[in-house]
Amino acid sequence: MKKNCIVGLIGRPNVGKSTLLNQILEYDLSIVSNYAQTTRDDIRGIYNDNDCQIIFIDTPGIHKGENLLSEKLNQKSYSILKDVDLVLFITPANETIGRGDEWVINKLNENNIKNKIAVISKIDLVNDNEKLNEKASKLKELGFKTVFGIGLNFKQTYKDLINEIKSYAYEGENLYPDDQIGDVSMRFLAKEYIRKAAIENLYQEIPHSIAVEINDFKEQEEWQPYLIDATIYVKKDSQKGILIGKNGSMIKKISTQSRLQMEEIFQHKIYLTINVKVNNDWVDDLNKIKKMGY
Repeated sequence: MKKNCIVGLIGRPNVGKSTLLNQILEYDLSIVSNYAQTTRDDIRGIYNDNDCQIIFIDTPGIHKGENLLSEKLNQKSYSILKDVDLVLFITPANETIGRGDEWVINKLNENNIKNKIAVISKIDLVNDNEKLNEKASKLKELGFKTVFGIGLNFKQTYKDLINEIKSYAYEGENLYPDDQIGDVSMRFLAKEYIRKAAIENLYQEIPHSIAVEINDFKEQEEWQPYLIDATIYVKKDSQKGILIGKNGSMIKKISTQSRLQMEEIFQHKIYLTINVKVNNDWVDDLNKIKKMGY
């Protein structure tokens, strides 16, 4: 019988949680960008090998609440603590441990989390081993018995982390089939790839005001494209014009970028249409936030 372990990934925004998940799975399950607060959902990625199934739960980055949506995303991250066997606290090598990190660590202590590992991400961005050792020592002072370093240029670090996680696994029936790598649908991924393209092209103008809804997702035969109809929502009228762009240039760019990524991941041609609508101040309205799926 294979062993199982449910692992929660937690930390501030943009520290490398989603990158860690995608590297372990060797699949772009969770969208990654250079901008904070990209992840908004608890996304389960499933790692399988001959003797273990590990379910990773990627979570929104914990940050200072600037609106009701921020508060709800933070609550979503904390809520997974009661459901996991192990927590990986992620903090990047190229940043010092600050108040944001300490806030998250205090939450782990408040929830009496015993099984936890500190993971220093992005170690390939730091060439100073002394700085890395100092950060590892600080994390141990803050209560972590085990500290790991990972980096995109050091593939073995991910294998070493998997082996360490296995020491927390226990015998039991698999929660998912061996060939399943995630619990999200193509419809969900389509929504996320559109949102990622919008974020990457408009982060400075519309940082966290974008939400995407998939109105229709029609799968078709191999020789016919999938038909996807989506709506991008913004929170005020002035943002609608920015998102559409002059003569529709920006929405066309977002549509093309997201369509190409979907075609690569889905291995199927896509016919994508995107509309833009205003949903006034949805980030501070509980009913609207729920309707958007958050």
